[in-house]
Amino acid sequence: MASVKEVVERLSQVKGVVGSILVAKDGLVVASNLSVQVQDEIVAAMVSAVGSTAIKATEMMEQGELRNIIIEGNNGKLFLTDADVGYLGVLTSTEANMGLVRLELMEAAETLKKLTSGAG
Repeated sequence: MASVKEVVERLSQVKGVVGSILVAKDGLVVASNLSVQVQDEIVAAMVSAVGSTAIKATEMMEQGELRNIIIEGNNGKLFLTDADVGYLGVLTSTEANMGLVRLELMEAAETLKKLTSGAG
């Protein structure tokens, strides 16, 4: 079975994906394959803050379990999902196929959940 790092790196091979990161819920980088010129630790802190806020918001609004967060900018999108062990994020270009990216992100999150089910 693939390692956590391999699962995160594999996401960057999806057409239109420019980087991927797995951030522990406390904000520490677990694995990263970002091609953008930003420090992983800064991205990790922001991903952790957005993830925890979104989870609280969906709970308060009684929307069920958080599945995805999508942040759209002029130059691309940031997709986030809860992978139990942390937040899995993917940065894309504007040309990325949203459906494919979401599918790959959800599959990677499920793989990570299986890989880390014994971790605590």
